[in-house]
Amino acid sequence: MTSPLVPPQLPPYVGPLETGEDFGLDMPRDALQVLNDTPSALQLLLSGNLDATSAAFIGFLKARESQDQLRTFCPVQGTTSGQIVSVNPDVTEMADLFDPSVRVLVESPGGPNDYFMSLGMQAAGLDKTSEDLPNTTIVEDQEQRLSALLAGNADVGAVWDYDVPKLVDKYGEDSVTVLSSFTDTPTAYLSFVSSTTWLSENHDAAVKFCASVLEANRRMTEDLDTYQSLVDTYATGNPSPEIVEAVWNTAHNAPSMWPSSGGLGRDIVEPVLEWAFENGLIAESLSYDDVVDEDVYLDALEMAKK
Repeated sequence: MTSPLVPPQLPPYVGPLETGEDFGLDMPRDALQVLNDTPSALQLLLSGNLDATSAAFIGFLKARESQDQLRTFCPVQGTTSGQIVSVNPDVTEMADLFDPSVRVLVESPGGPNDYFMSLGMQAAGLDKTSEDLPNTTIVEDQEQRLSALLAGNADVGAVWDYDVPKLVDKYGEDSVTVLSSFTDTPTAYLSFVSSTTWLSENHDAAVKFCASVLEANRRMTEDLDTYQSLVDTYATGNPSPEIVEAVWNTAHNAPSMWPSSGGLGRDIVEPVLEWAFENGLIAESLSYDDVVDEDVYLDALEMAKK
């Protein structure tokens, strides 16, 4: 996994541990490792030290350009409970981010939150991406971005929606503006990635793994108590019941956050491929078949459905 076990990403991350046995998948707890970022995880994958990893979808595409053995085979999230938030009363719309005096926290190019910031610009009618911003600081972690905003070291950044009240308490309601919500633009946000070699040699295991992710997503979306139990077992940081309920409400109302019956279809992936190429994030156009192991994905959908 390429980020901590925080509530918004927990069901797909630990799904195989919870529901794997239902599909004949034996996955012990120590088979799950938490890493810091997509590039590091992909390097371990390519060196044979991992079988599969979650990955920011745009980050995966950038790596796929030079590593043609990489394929994604299972959705993780199509969106998440993040928001682009301003704590500067003079910054009230996405266009204001292009004022050189406005300090914006971003991820490295290809990061999932960076992608959603670019989608927010697109939705606001701006023909720009986050790479066009004039005054940025790279901060990869949601919690660190929250700390920077609370400390007055930035004007705008992506944070979890349940942390926005902390910014309101600090700066006042009139100074805090939600510029864009990730759930407004569902897409391919995070997915599981492996190598063509591993997937061809372990097709059945990959299908069972993905089916268990889809089934865990379905169960957690349907029942708050089941999700609370999952958080109590696996989540870092002892999140409060209020945070757990807030995350669950977002996921319950945005099915793409924890996809259970789709998430890597052509209708979702192909627009991302087109956008990444048109905006220079990848140098060569990639097709759906270049990036998705559709056989594993479709077999997993069928297994989970049954």
